[in-house]
Amino acid sequence: MIIARIRKLVFRSQSQRRILAELAFLVLLVAAAFLLRLWPISRGHFWDEAVYLQDAEVICCGKINYSELDSRPPLLSLLFAAMFLVWHSAIAANIATALLNALGPVFLYLGGRVFLRRAAAALASLLLACLPFFVGVFGDATGNTLLSDSPALTLILLSFWLLLRALHKQTDLRFASAGFVLGLAVLMRFPSLASVAVLLPLVHGASRWWRAALACGTGFAAAVGPYLCWSRLRYGGFLTTFRNGWSNFEGPGEPFLYYVNNFTRVFTWLTVTGLVLWILERLWKGRGRKRRPIATAVPSERGPSANLDAFLWFWAAAILLSFSSVHHKETRYILPLAPPLLLLAGSGLSVLVRGRGMMVRTAGIAMLAGSLLYTFLFSFARLRSPLINEENSEEMDVANFLNITVPPGTVLYANFNYPVFAYYTNFPVYRLPEEPSEIYDALNHLPTDGLLIAYKDNKFIEDPRLDWLDANRHFQRWRAFPSLLIYRYSPAQAEVVSANHGP
Repeated sequence: MIIARIRKLVFRSQSQRRILAELAFLVLLVAAAFLLRLWPISRGHFWDEAVYLQDAEVICCGKINYSELDSRPPLLSLLFAAMFLVWHSAIAANIATALLNALGPVFLYLGGRVFLRRAAAALASLLLACLPFFVGVFGDATGNTLLSDSPALTLILLSFWLLLRALHKQTDLRFASAGFVLGLAVLMRFPSLASVAVLLPLVHGASRWWRAALACGTGFAAAVGPYLCWSRLRYGGFLTTFRNGWSNFEGPGEPFLYYVNNFTRVFTWLTVTGLVLWILERLWKGRGRKRRPIATAVPSERGPSANLDAFLWFWAAAILLSFSSVHHKETRYILPLAPPLLLLAGSGLSVLVRGRGMMVRTAGIAMLAGSLLYTFLFSFARLRSPLINEENSEEMDVANFLNITVPPGTVLYANFNYPVFAYYTNFPVYRLPEEPSEIYDALNHLPTDGLLIAYKDNKFIEDPRLDWLDANRHFQRWRAFPSLLIYRYSPAQAEVVSANHGP
């Protein structure tokens, strides 16, 4: 009896130490991820960042000079609007976004440890927390920006963890909670619908899958339903904002294999190594070992469930094919591919810390630690710069100039970076077409006097041409800046330009 009590105390002590070590790891993980995503805070914000900040101003401050709430997901702007009620500064938005992005690695760990060894889940979370692409190094617009990509990833990871917990202990409330968070992910970023479609098959692992699916769908509807009703009342259709968002999704076309060609830029060779090790380990062990079904997967040190391993590969393949099929591609769009790939890579890399002999295990740990340190140094190098980047963009300088010199109510015409001028000024912004076939007709029929912002030598947009504007007597050069010109427009200065003056 005494021996049994001693064993019980030892087991409890070991369990408590494990819990404390796990909590310490998660705290350090959040702290590191938060600093890397917050540092440095930029005072200047580009196109999409300005859109979400501007929409937040519309929500909380009644700013009416420009809005994209009719085509952009609302959740990030709602978060910024709530922060503005406490501290009306873009820095508050930076802090909120960095914290939300920093929680992603935590949810990846919590979800991964449900069916992987803790070491594998920890390695996967470290990769998400510190890999250069996810931090935003080398100019990649991800974690260190005010964009919706990384916050949506955090919500996807949270819903994945909630679904796994619901499968472990099946209640309607747990499945409804997972569905609700999936709905929030869609409201954060509309393309998250692809991830929702991939994650929903997990519900079939429940003992009564139809009831779990109903609960999950109810939670999803509770999150998305009010927004759809608002879209119907405000814009005339339940799906109007989704359709507008898709129609405004423009940009240069990229090849189908764009994400494959840029794979190592996003995930680095360390992730590739982990995936190769995962494949080699499975080939070594063979396929004969009996695994637990998905519905009974619980935290364990004995290895992953074969069903969930297969699901991770299905998840990765479905997301890769989905986003590769879209005409316009950017590396940040492929962030939803990170959860399954990093979990598989973490499982593969954990082989290095599980050698049977002490010498082999020590060598594997040293090799892994060196690889992680070398890879993460590129991310932590940013901490050497000042916390706040005081440099202004040219658009900010132009906006400040206009705020000082131009009468209130003056209309600004632009077909490039118009959300930036809307956010940094209070002038009404009139969005011009970006297509060359449409912009010149629009310039011949502008509704009122105003100022036209035209870029010169811009690789993203070439129209309107400066020679056309100079030849048109409705437009007069007013101020010149390094990369753009401001023209005064007045339809009363001369008769309308004839069609042969067009491009």
